[in-house]
Amino acid sequence: MEEKQIEEKETNRNVEVAPALIAVHPNQNSVAVAIGSDLRVYDLLGDCAVSLPDDSSPPFHKDSIRAIRYGANGKLFVSAGDDKVVKIWSAESWKCISAVCSEKRVSAVAISNDGQHVCFADKFGVVWVVDLRDINGNQAVVDKKAAPLLAHYCSIITSLEFSPDGQFIISADRDFKIRVTVFPKGPLDGAHEIQSFCLGHTEFVSCLDFVCTVDYPQGYLVSGSGDSTVRLWDIISGSLLDTCEVGAKDI
Repeated sequence: MEEKQIEEKETNRNVEVAPALIAVHPNQNSVAVAIGSDLRVYDLLGDCAVSLPDDSSPPFHKDSIRAIRYGANGKLFVSAGDDKVVKIWSAESWKCISAVCSEKRVSAVAISNDGQHVCFADKFGVVWVVDLRDINGNQAVVDKKAAPLLAHYCSIITSLEFSPDGQFIISADRDFKIRVTVFPKGPLDGAHEIQSFCLGHTEFVSCLDFVCTVDYPQGYLVSGSGDSTVRLWDIISGSLLDTCEVGAKDI
């Protein structure tokens, strides 16, 4: 009996636990939290939990959620993960308005600034794009198909981000690379023009974001990495502008 309990404990230790994810509405109207396969949304204006009607098939996520994201205009929300399903929600009615099947598990998601396209990356390093121009929040759930946009050649993509002006999509991976790709006018035909690579991290890149100023509204790219640095980049040239060491220091 004791041996069986020990084996069960060892098995539980080997089970991968997805980290908790938090996303905040751009206007701070709501906050979304994903823990495992459970997605919850709290309405900050109404001070109440939000119900999530999901008539897609299958309803709700069946495995760990790995990525959640609000759109820049606050109208869309996307969730995706290990169940190979990308769910697109109206962030106004909180209905699931579309579901997209992925060939592989999903590691990252992004929404174009105009809300017309959703991109997601799978575990094999392929970024896919979904056209949302024929979808509105009042119709029944629409099953959409994704088209391949770009690839990182079998390296797991850890983060996706659109530039503030919407001209570029930035992808980072576990092989230390950050790729800046021109987002085409016809993305369903693929993105074939690389603007730059931002190279310098010595461990996996874990996250991306942009910092905009009045003098530079197109923004500077900020990246975090397992090498315990945060780096600032010019995405047009791929130049490293600054590095901040954030590793633990001896006291």
